[in-house]
Amino acid sequence: MKHDIYKLADQYRLTDSDQQLLQAVLEAVEQHAQYSVRVFAAQNYVSPAAVIRLSKKLGYTGYTDMIYRLGFLVRNEDQNKSHTSDINSFIGEIPPERIEAFLDGLTQNRQRTILVAGTGFCEPLRDFFVRKLLVMGYPTVGTNSYEVYETNSLNAGLMIVISKSGSTDTILKLVTDARRHNIEIAAFTGAERSPIAQNADLSFILLDDNILDDRNLTANYFYARVLILFEYLMEKSLDRSEAVAGEDPAD
Repeated sequence: MKHDIYKLADQYRLTDSDQQLLQAVLEAVEQHAQYSVRVFAAQNYVSPAAVIRLSKKLGYTGYTDMIYRLGFLVRNEDQNKSHTSDINSFIGEIPPERIEAFLDGLTQNRQRTILVAGTGFCEPLRDFFVRKLLVMGYPTVGTNSYEVYETNSLNAGLMIVISKSGSTDTILKLVTDARRHNIEIAAFTGAERSPIAQNADLSFILLDDNILDDRNLTANYFYARVLILFEYLMEKSLDRSEAVAGEDPAD
């Protein structure tokens, strides 16, 4: 598994060769390989001194210290992943074909604009969706502007909408306009029979703990479920991309 070491590379000003070597170190740690610095260096066609320089650059006392501390970090990461099974257990109730359909929609619209809409308590989720999609390489715009949807001036191919009630008038109008322009619509909502869910091509129906609490005065984990589900979908999207990138063109 290739690790995202962008921040480490920036923080410690790692060169391209440093980054390649660090990826090799992390891979060895993941595989629980116990190589001496000489063996590890030989396997990666570098000198032992280069490996030790990298460890010093990262703030470790040497190769052994680097392997030990990175091993601790990797093990913690694995444990955290196993703990998420309790948090996202509700995802198991979502039909797999619905998840695949959403991922297909992302893939098909990688070169077109993706619009994300949400208002009120859903607006911070909208902003998070946009930032996440952007860093993953999807051209994404978060907007509730009528003009954008009425004319489809951004030539969008996919709209993602977040609405707990599924009936917010301002968002429903955007969905209606999007449908007129044959924009694919994916909705995250708490109401299966709502107008937004009914008008969407694909709907993720998540539990709304307090349907009658319009002002969100009491605890409601709907928003947390939306966020958890979206992170899960993004992880699956990344897995897909890595699988495609890893395919042998000759096959």
